[in-house]
Amino acid sequence: MLRMSSTPPVAPPPFARPAGRVRARLAAAALALAAATAAPGCGQAPALAVGVRPDRPGLAERTPGGGYRGFEIAIAGYVARRLGYRDDQVRYVDLGRPAASGQGRPDLVMGTPSAGRGTLAGSATVSRPYLVSGQDILAASGDLSIRAVGDLTQKRVCSSSPGPLVARFGTAWQRVFMISSNAEDCVRMLAARRVQAVTDDAAVLAGLAAAWPGRFRLVGSPFTRDSHAIGLGRGGDDLRGRVDDALRAMFEDGTWRGAMIDHLGSLAANHPSPPDSAYHTTPPSPR
Repeated sequence: MLRMSSTPPVAPPPFARPAGRVRARLAAAALALAAATAAPGCGQAPALAVGVRPDRPGLAERTPGGGYRGFEIAIAGYVARRLGYRDDQVRYVDLGRPAASGQGRPDLVMGTPSAGRGTLAGSATVSRPYLVSGQDILAASGDLSIRAVGDLTQKRVCSSSPGPLVARFGTAWQRVFMISSNAEDCVRMLAARRVQAVTDDAAVLAGLAAAWPGRFRLVGSPFTRDSHAIGLGRGGDDLRGRVDDALRAMFEDGTWRGAMIDHLGSLAANHPSPPDSAYHTTPPSPR
């Protein structure tokens, strides 16, 4: 008579994968993790540094939350997206702060080549212009005695760029009539009637006038001509071509015009269409 054993049968040992296959799977998983970590949006550092001067209302200024806004910011953001960057991959560098020099040279610099020592200095090349404007005059809305630069000979004037006026009227005039300060302080002096006129880039004055509705008028008689363009710190002709293509697309799809109206207000009437000239130059070396 057969007797049944009360001891359960021993389960067969688990299948052991070859050590080489396990290592291969672990290596593949590690590579996938590294790729996911390096993918955009997974915490990597911003990929594009854009140099701006955020002391120019309308063109570029800081927001209360610490960000940036303005016509140049709209231009830079559009170009960055056309180059393949997301908004959160763009880092704006304040060119007016000494700390900016320790952050490396920006990839793109927004500014005017004619003032290259303060904005586009060090750029290898410059894009086509995204705006052509010039030094203009801001006066009180009820003051019709100022219609052109020649009317400033007996006026108290404040400017962040006094050079053109000093060249025209001389240093003796400068000592009596000129105050040098940033554009925002100049407009505060104009509001307080400490000066009778403010001169600066027309785009800056338009932005300031929009911030003080009804208080001031832009004379609309520029006495210099300045091309605002993008300085390129790297990439040479290939990157310049891609930036030019991005600007051309912005001109053609209406985004440029919308940004002009949104940020520069009254100046939009003087610029019904974007610049059409191809402008490339190498800025002078800083002295």
